[in-house]
Amino acid sequence: MVQRLLHRAKTSGRVDDNEETIKKRLATFHKHSKPVIDYYKDKCSTIVALSSPDEVFAEVKKSLDAI
Repeated sequence: MVQRLLHRAKTSGRVDDNEETIKKRLATFHKHSKPVIDYYKDKCSTIVALSSPDEVFAEVKKSLDAI
């Protein structure tokens, strides 16, 4: 994730897209999101978003269709 965001920084124009800030944002995300995900784990799906956008969308759609 850090590498992806550092790559994004090359074109985003965001001054806060640096490794230290990215790591802090990820830590904050995990700290505050993990309890919510744990609480709703039976209603959550894990989707690895490393594929093409169309393939990720297909996985999301499949997950939502199962609800």
